Amino acid sequence: MRWTRRRDQTPTAAASLAGMPLVTLLCGPAAAGKTTHARRLAAGGAVRLSMDEAVWQDGWRDQDVPQARLDELHRGLKHRLADQVAAGRDVVVDLSLASRSVRDEWRTLATEAGATVELIVLTAPLDVLWRRVQARDQSHANAVTLTYEQLRAYVDGFDWPASDEQATVISTDDSAD
Repeated sequence: MRWTRRRDQTPTAAASLAGMPLVTLLCGPAAAGKTTHARRLAAGGAVRLSMDEAVWQDGWRDQDVPQARLDELHRGLKHRLADQVAAGRDVVVDLSLASRSVRDEWRTLATEAGATVELIVLTAPLDVLWRRVQARDQSHANAVTLTYEQLRAYVDGFDWPASDEQATVISTDDSAD
């Protein structure tokens, strides 16, 4: 997988100089590379928060999770973010963050907890996303599968960050695989 950074902003350096925890919000459709990027950040010491893994650990596999339970799991991730920031830890939020209102909610939570926030958008061409979804083996939390129609609707309906959100965009493709 090749990673191409379109705009490089580095709040990580500013955050570490200021002694503030950094919360990295990852945004993008399924199979764009969010989890791969989140794992890299976690390997560097960040605490990784993943809704896919929270759902999996809660015992949900093939069935739809009731909205009330999803809401509870989201609240749990938000509490964990606040606790980790209070403890001085960097956090990476591995969710799609497909709407501005959801991104704003996480950004506000992180800022109020005392962190510096960066938004990273991961994206890839639809044909690349589809190949990645098809290759998933469904044996773990991060292997959510979709039909082509579901993926297309998801990408078409995605609320991409506006310029005022100051996102760093990383385009991924399979040319180096």
